[in-house]
Parts: sequence; structure tokens; C-alpha cells
Amino acid sequence: MKKSILYPKEWLAIHPYTAVRPSDAYYVTLANELLAACTLTELPEPFRRKLCLYVAAYVEDVVSGLGLWRCFTKEHTALYGKPLPFRKVPADWLSDEVNEEDVAFLIWNTWQKATFSHGFVSPLHPDIIRQAAAFRPLVERAYEEAPENEALAGFWDTFATKEEAERKLTWLFGHTYLTEPSMQPYIAHVAPHDRFIVPTGPLALFLHEWTDRLAADPSRWKEVEGLYTSEPEVPERVKEQNRRNYELFTAHTQGREVAYLPDYEALRGFLTGVLQWPDDDNHTLPQFRAHRNFVLLVNREKGILLAKDVAACIADPDNPLYRPEEARRKAFRLLTEEMLCPPDLLHRCIANGWLPDASLSGEADSWVQENADFIARHTLLYYYRGD
Repeated sequence: MKKSILYPKEWLAIHPYTAVRPSDAYYVTLANELLAACTLTELPEPFRRKLCLYVAAYVEDVVSGLGLWRCFTKEHTALYGKPLPFRKVPADWLSDEVNEEDVAFLIWNTWQKATFSHGFVSPLHPDIIRQAAAFRPLVERAYEEAPENEALAGFWDTFATKEEAERKLTWLFGHTYLTEPSMQPYIAHVAPHDRFIVPTGPLALFLHEWTDRLAADPSRWKEVEGLYTSEPEVPERVKEQNRRNYELFTAHTQGREVAYLPDYEALRGFLTGVLQWPDDDNHTLPQFRAHRNFVLLVNREKGILLAKDVAACIADPDNPLYRPEEARRKAFRLLTEEMLCPPDLLHRCIANGWLPDASLSGEADSWVQENADFIARHTLLYYYRGD
């Protein structure tokens, strides 16, 4: 059987330059050592190859001070009070060194985001734990002896031309070891100007959020046109209609901003009776006639959003449609299925603990509850961050 080998061109494909650098030979060798130690047979070979390149690039990042991994763990700590999801880091975990727990996350991230047909991968999968342990001596040795890649030192701090800034942002958006997995399904379809409004990476950060955290002085990046997007101006007429909808909605619900409706007839009655919308097909959403278990959420500024077929999953004390058995089967989908639950409603459900039945196994999964917001952020990306 022919031995599988990773080549320099594959290493260069996840780097911001095309000519081989002096340090690259070391990291390609490391990636091949990782590949020889990789036993994840459930992961197809193209993704095993990518995984080993990513782990080698993670070591290079830590050694060379690129800052991607440090940015991820610092931002995860800011959001969730701990540097990594799913597993409690041990006392000997160090933010500026390589760690087995980091490698386990990279394995899960690569596997979970891999573009072959598979279900949600448990981050506690025994194969992930075993593989991280097998990689550990290789990355620890590399950390001690690997050369710095001088091309990555201070990489985010400056750029000489607009074209250089564009190249750096293009690489950051979907070609680094930490952002490529999340962008694989979309990268070919994202127009250059849309990169600024599509979140990327395991924490679904917008490009300006990345540069704000990576650059020693991020003010230079404000020169890049379109990187920092502004909120679109809402016409006064729309604002007034949103305020009116809010007042009518909350007057009917005794101040509650969420309403649960069992079927289309109840939805139509709410729209025409409570919100006083015209009783015609332009206003009563006849396309939802075949659906049930509706949730309406109102916001004074944004207006009203609607979710269908999800009310049974939401354990709001004021929700008469909540059904624990159905929720145990379906609630996890709210965290992982695009467009099933609008972002504002999903954020409220997570913040209020209204998805206690969400689990991967159908049984109580404490790691799901403890990491529900991260799971949604990581999986849904734009459908978590968007309006």
C-alpha cells in the first residue's frame, strides 16, 4: 500500500504566500508525522490530510506569534468564561504553549465542519480523545524545536498597500487553519465585498472583529473600505409601524414579547385581530398554512419575527405548547439547523435556559447545555450572528 504523503503545495495552500519559506520544510515534515499517527478512519482521507496540516499550522501559529489561536481562546474566555468549549482545561494548560486540549478541539472542529455527509460529531467522541493523545508528543516536541516563521511575525499589524490588505483579509476569511473549516461550503460563492458581512471561524467573528483583536493597533484597518460596516438606516415609516406592532402585541400579552400559537388559524387570527393587519393574503402569510407550533417574537425597533414548527421545543414557563417528549427529539436542531430558529429568538431561548431538552443522544447531555450558545454560534455562523 502506497504511503500517503503531504506535499509543500498543500502546506502553502493554507498560507498567505506562494513561495516556500525557510521554516516550511520543518512544518511539512511535522504534518507528515502527524498523518502517519492519524488513525481517524471515520474521517475520509482528504480531511485527515487537512487535519494534519491544520495541527501543524496551529503549532506554527503558537511558535511564530501569528495570534489566531490566542485570539480564539481569549475571545472564547470573554464570551464564556473559559478558554475552550466542552472540556475543562487542566491546571497545566498554558495559553502560550501547545496543549492536548487545543489539539482535541482542532480535531473536532475539522471533523464537524468536514464537507462529507455525517451527523453532529460529539466533541467527547472517544476517537477524538485518543487521537489528541496520540498527537500530543509530536506537537510538544515540535513546540520545543520548531523554527519561527518570520513571515508571520507582526502579520496583522500593518500592510503596505490596499492590495496587501485585501490578500491578508482573503486569507483570514477562509484559508487559515482556523477559518477554512467553517468556510469550506461557502467560500466559492462569497463575493469579495460579502466577506465583510459573513462571520467566519469557530466563534463566527466578522473580519473586522478578527482584525480588532489580532492587530496591535487596529486603527490602520479602518482604512479598508467596507471592512467596518454600518447598520442600514431604517425608514421612519417602518420604525413607526414597528413601534405600533410592539404596543399592540404587548398590550395583548400583558407585556410579554413572545407569543405561542398552535396552528395557522391562530396565527392568522393574531395578525388580523391583535396586530390589526389587513385580512388578505398579502398580510396573513398563507404560505405557512401547512405549518403549526408558531412562535412570534416582537422587538420595538426590529418589529416582529416568526418561527414555525418549533414551539413544542421551547420550555418557556408561559408556553402552553411546550412538549418535553417532542423537545427531546427536536430541540437540538434549533442549535444546529440553519433558518429553523431566527437568531433573536434563539439567543433568547439560550439565555433564558428554554432549551433544556436539547441533546445529541436523546438523553441528558450536560455538555450541550453548558455549551449551547457556542454550538449555535459555531454551527450556524451567519444564521446565529445575522438579523
